Amino acid sequence: MIFEKSNYRRYIGIDVSKAVLAIDDACGAISKSVANDENTIEEQLLSQIDDPEGTLVVCEATGGYERKLVAAMHAAGVPIVVANPRQVRDFASGQGILEKSDPIDASVLRCFGEDVRNLKLATPKSDEQESHSAMARRRKQLVDMINQEKNRLAQTADADVAELIKEHLQTLKKQLKRVDQEIAKMVARQAKSNRKVQVLQSVPGVGKVTTSTMICDLPELGKLSRGEISKLVGVAPMMRDSGRHKGKRTILGGRGHVRHVLYMAALVATRCNPVIKAFYQRLVAKGKEKKVALVASMRKLLTILNDMVRNEECWRHANLSESK
Repeated sequence: MIFEKSNYRRYIGIDVSKAVLAIDDACGAISKSVANDENTIEEQLLSQIDDPEGTLVVCEATGGYERKLVAAMHAAGVPIVVANPRQVRDFASGQGILEKSDPIDASVLRCFGEDVRNLKLATPKSDEQESHSAMARRRKQLVDMINQEKNRLAQTADADVAELIKEHLQTLKKQLKRVDQEIAKMVARQAKSNRKVQVLQSVPGVGKVTTSTMICDLPELGKLSRGEISKLVGVAPMMRDSGRHKGKRTILGGRGHVRHVLYMAALVATRCNPVIKAFYQRLVAKGKEKKVALVASMRKLLTILNDMVRNEECWRHANLSESK
């Protein structure tokens, strides 16, 4: 959700680490640092916020250490932004702030919240959504570990080490199978009441893993324009033009995990989804490289999903024009 800056009179920047929260409060009422645990956040941070709705807290995504803070803010009704670290670092560089420390980072986060437009508030999640997100994160971890172990297996020349790696791979794959089964059950339960899940599952080429990823890791789906959602995922072609020079368009940035899952979905869709299949084949027939055509198919599939979720319309091939 994009917020209106005029709604806030107080900004608090918080740099999150495993054990400590470094705080920069515009009012100067809160301690410079507090422990990163539920009781301390409530007693030393929330107790000092007398106007929850008029206060904006800004932190960075840290891979999980920020979850206690975010949950506490949501429970207390305090709006919070979980910013992209790269954007915050770019903002700091643009302000001439090259040094880095916890207090400096907290100050940068406060200024980032005050100065940058079109920031989005973190949205509260239900217990079921939190559980689903945790399971989706575990799946990503398992897939990453399996790929790492496969690479190690290909690189080792020692038979004993190879055997150990194979045993570990079997364990990881067995756990991945269990996680996939749990995710399938979660998606099936949500499909009974969640229209977004119903819409996503109706699309040929979009399976349970893609549906789960879109729900957990791309909550903005259906809320942004086609260009915005494409840039968020990292499938929008970026210009590299200067003067008369016309640079080659490339995709850049975005949410890598979502893009990887979307890649697999688009690959399947080029075979079983009539709209994506026709689009992909038309690009290849025009002489586009298959990889370029596939990236374009990813973007097309994403924009179709975005429009369908926004309109809460399930897949109807006859109503999906080739111009989408």
